[in-house]
Amino acid sequence: MRLLLSLIATALVLNFGQPSSAQQAAVIPATQSAEGIYTLGATALNEAPSFASYSGNITLVVLFQPGCPWCAIQFRDIEELQRDRAPWLQVAAVSRNGSVPALLRELDEYRTSIPAYQSSRELLSALQYTPGTPCVYLISPDGRLGQVACGRMTADQLVGFLTGR
Repeated sequence: MRLLLSLIATALVLNFGQPSSAQQAAVIPATQSAEGIYTLGATALNEAPSFASYSGNITLVVLFQPGCPWCAIQFRDIEELQRDRAPWLQVAAVSRNGSVPALLRELDEYRTSIPAYQSSRELLSALQYTPGTPCVYLISPDGRLGQVACGRMTADQLVGFLTGR
């Protein structure tokens, strides 16, 4: 377990934003620093801390929306990854759309502990707005927007995503 955590951390630090050739299509060029992203509009839901508090750390951001059955599964997979393999990894959820009451109902149905936020247009634009959910984004400690992948990813696939495989 420690070896796996060490390998993930090393891969993130050394290879952030430099994915393998198999992931070239999934990479989005950095257009905004994470510090800038974290200063954009995000309304905290489910007792989440300030969105700006994520700045300076490796953060996995998951995009979700009400009525997305795959989002609930993605949340469980991310929680498994964080619990069993990467407890050091910061995770935040950002809504693609939805009112605060609808998002809170959705999060309650997920029974998740992942801090979640209602996004703003500016935040979605900075995250390279996508047509569907779930999507995951990796943001480096120094604020670079790294890889993005859309569609449900298992915990094993998320490890590959984090290590650039």
